[in-house]
Amino acid sequence: MVYIVDKTVDDIQKIIEWLANKHWWPFRNTEHGKLAVRELFSTDKITALLIEDSVRKVVVPLAVSYEKPVTIDYLRINGKYIFEAEYLRNYWEELRRVCDIKQYVKIHGKTSNVHLLTRESTHFIISHELSTGDSIVVKGYRHILPLNIEEKYYETILGAGYKYAPKPLVSVSYQGIPIGIVIEYIDNIGDATAPFRKAFEEKTGKASLKLGLAAKLGSQIAGLHLALNSADNDFSGKDRISQEDIRRWSNRIRRRYKDAVRQLEKLVDNADGKRKTARYEKWLNHLYLFRENVERAISYLEAYIDSYKIRTHQDLHLLQILYGRDENFYFIDFEGEPGRTRDELLEKEPPLRDVAVMIRSFQYLSYELYMFKHKLTRTATSGRLLRNDPLWNWRMRHSLSMLLSYLSASINADLHGIPREIILTRYNDLIYPWLVDRGLYEIIYEATYNPDRIPIPLIGLVNPSIPINT
Repeated sequence: MVYIVDKTVDDIQKIIEWLANKHWWPFRNTEHGKLAVRELFSTDKITALLIEDSVRKVVVPLAVSYEKPVTIDYLRINGKYIFEAEYLRNYWEELRRVCDIKQYVKIHGKTSNVHLLTRESTHFIISHELSTGDSIVVKGYRHILPLNIEEKYYETILGAGYKYAPKPLVSVSYQGIPIGIVIEYIDNIGDATAPFRKAFEEKTGKASLKLGLAAKLGSQIAGLHLALNSADNDFSGKDRISQEDIRRWSNRIRRRYKDAVRQLEKLVDNADGKRKTARYEKWLNHLYLFRENVERAISYLEAYIDSYKIRTHQDLHLLQILYGRDENFYFIDFEGEPGRTRDELLEKEPPLRDVAVMIRSFQYLSYELYMFKHKLTRTATSGRLLRNDPLWNWRMRHSLSMLLSYLSASINADLHGIPREIILTRYNDLIYPWLVDRGLYEIIYEATYNPDRIPIPLIGLVNPSIPINT
């Protein structure tokens, strides 16, 4: 291990143990002693750590201060407060001393208050309230990205004049490593689960349907795709899908299946106690039985030959969308699907893949709604829903409403390159490969960050909310 200059071994260990409780921490299966830690850069107020194992790297800018921070999430060592540096009131101004700053829009006013926006992201996202009364959003990139693709997305959307995404204000990098981005704050009531959750909770009988809202979401996703592909260049625009594309996507689905199986087998081998072992074995057996469905999903990819691939969001789920007070959906978090290689982050894909990811998101939401409505543990919820999912119809109808609205807007814009009669009669076949691709990715993700949530994507694979054509 390489230690930070002027820091003791004990101090480093305390910092690592504190950071290991963060949601974005990717080293849950790595012993802390095997992590390499070094100082990436520093200012008078910030020390940025580079932490890595043999696979992953993260950057963590830490503020060190004698003054108590605005957050309660801090570490105290030798009379000093250590906390994530984005909480600093003059964070990006402090980074200007050592980092490369790209400014799109001038920020007026000083930070008067700071709030954490979410604990569920793989990056660190907070809001800064300014002395002018405005707010901005500061995102610190924890996982080192192969490139700052999010900046390119925001530039493209900004150039297209698209209304339903925040404007970029400032981006920050250090020697080519993306450190963070500052974007416009959207006045909202929460993420896109909020209106669906509210309707569900207010209904005392059957689960309430918000099909009109789902339809609006579908049309706005189509608008996002049109904005992202408004120019014709290497990043934006439509390209024809080749046999090589089909081969690459087929291989990715097979690789994700093998990785998911491997992750669950590892959980079984390392389980602490008989109950956990039995639970993981049960999930693993469901995944073993799914093998034939993987090959069936791959066979449907052939229908995409010579159709269009476009620039997509890649990680388009309900938590990546804000529901504005003006009752519109606003799309955020364009860093791509976490865990992809540089080439995978840059590649274009069929637009229906984003729609499939959103369908998977409705399944996540229905799981959480069922669990809280019936006051069940996650284990009990998983057991019930793996046998029989009573909310299948709820998520299927919302997914279908969203899909058909999306198709209505996107077919007229010639976004697919697939004949209208085929896409309207075979959308089940066309979507299924991407439901499987995304579901397997989610199993791998949950196995890394929260193994108890593995049944959520597994249920969606076993019982997808868009019926499969036979």
